[in-house]
Amino acid sequence: MNKKFYAKAAAVVAVLGLTVTATPAFAADAIAGKGSSFANGALQYCLSHYDPASNDTVTYTSTGSGTGRSEFAKGNVDWAATDGTYGSTETKPSSYVTIPLLGGPVVFAYNKNSGLPANLKLDAATVSGILKGTIAKWNDKAIAKLNPGKTLPAKRILTFYRDASGTTENVTNYLLQNVPAAGWTKSKDLGPQIKATNTTATVKATSSVLADKVQSTKYAFGYFDLSDAVSAKVAYASLKNANGDYVAPTAANGAKFLAGQTTVVDSSNAATDGTLTIDFTKKIKGAYQLTIVTYGLAPKGGTTTKAAAVEGWFKYVVSSCIPTKGAGLGYVALPTKLKNAALAQIATISDK
Repeated sequence: MNKKFYAKAAAVVAVLGLTVTATPAFAADAIAGKGSSFANGALQYCLSHYDPASNDTVTYTSTGSGTGRSEFAKGNVDWAATDGTYGSTETKPSSYVTIPLLGGPVVFAYNKNSGLPANLKLDAATVSGILKGTIAKWNDKAIAKLNPGKTLPAKRILTFYRDASGTTENVTNYLLQNVPAAGWTKSKDLGPQIKATNTTATVKATSSVLADKVQSTKYAFGYFDLSDAVSAKVAYASLKNANGDYVAPTAANGAKFLAGQTTVVDSSNAATDGTLTIDFTKKIKGAYQLTIVTYGLAPKGGTTTKAAAVEGWFKYVVSSCIPTKGAGLGYVALPTKLKNAALAQIATISDK
């Protein structure tokens, strides 16, 4: 008996004036998750449409990847979502599994009411310069060179960036790989690297908060997921890829990029098992170069009904929700090889 049928049955009982105990046919669990704000749009949609036969319910709080990992390690949540794996100094659970759930483009967004052209073109070097503050105005010659014939305002770029987060970790890795001479260091926290040279840059706690700030601030620039960019109605740049193409951040273009990456499956190492080794310099025609993956963290070999509930939830996200609805939400379904690896990982969550 599923939730919809049960609701109809309860309505009939009410009409007839009968008294019954509301006991569903299957045991139900409530499983709470926290983490990635990058993936929040997709996960909120999926949980609102989740209708398992078990009557399990799922909740998710967008806190940022780091908080999600920490809360999961402490046992305060049943699962977590993160755009980066545990760092070497982070406390980790005693037994867990890392599972790719979905992908998506990280966009470089700007306020569209600033007199800037639509479809602005950027490359890794200009993004690096903007974040570091060495490119301080929108009409800087480096930006103008990429956008010939476009009118660019002689206004200071107001930079906003994320606090310690999985999105930030991927952005710094992208910059490190593509602009090695700029001196970026891979980190979950861009703050110290940005503020060292760009003292006016401002940090924001989640992707949606950052997106809203870019939307409401003239001459603003920032980075976050495509879903929040669309919701906030901001403009976003086409990014030059390693193949020399300027590519818009779309689900289809992100899917091309992820399909060309290498899957790591190593059951002896929970920190990397099921993760994707992303080469942000790989030449793939028509691919959006800064496309990342959100991972689910779950118990491994759990014997509780909650472990089984998490397994069912993750399977729904990977096999059903994102493949059918992800693109419309601004996210990328896992390519076949990565999806198969994910499903194999999901099967290890519960022993039930």
